[in-house]
Amino acid sequence: MNAKLERVLYIVVIGILSLVLLGLGKTEVELQKKIPITAEELYKKLGNPKVTLQIIDVRPYEVSEEEEDEAEEIDYYTGAHIPGSIPLPDCDESKAPEEALKQINPYLPTVIVSRDGDPEIFKKCAKKFTIVQNLKGGIVAWDDAGYPEDEGEYEPPAAGGGGGCL
Repeated sequence: MNAKLERVLYIVVIGILSLVLLGLGKTEVELQKKIPITAEELYKKLGNPKVTLQIIDVRPYEVSEEEEDEAEEIDYYTGAHIPGSIPLPDCDESKAPEEALKQINPYLPTVIVSRDGDPEIFKKCAKKFTIVQNLKGGIVAWDDAGYPEDEGEYEPPAAGGGGGCL
């Protein structure tokens, strides 16, 4: 076989395989959006320092004065949240703390946390991220499983970091 023809053939085969690989990657991302992550799976991923994961909490940031007597701690971010999570109430940048907005990266694998895993708020928020999953059962499932929680105002991570957040 002619050397030039052989090179062209290899380039064509590599091009076709690249397109197939890209197609499979896109399919995997779309499937991940449809399959929620459980609290147990999320806990295991957060404990692995090799896994980079962003947690976006879409619950209200603080309890309103009208709801203060009836609200539970898991109803709002400052009451209880997954360690390292970033508040983005209702997936609306105007409702988030300024320092939280600086931490949000739309290209990192992301888990959306609502109160109970609401699929409607997940759909709204999923549009803002490339790789995204919903937390099945939301913060209620996380709380019921007894996994670690933080409370209080959002504090951005210290520079330098390292290791898992749990």
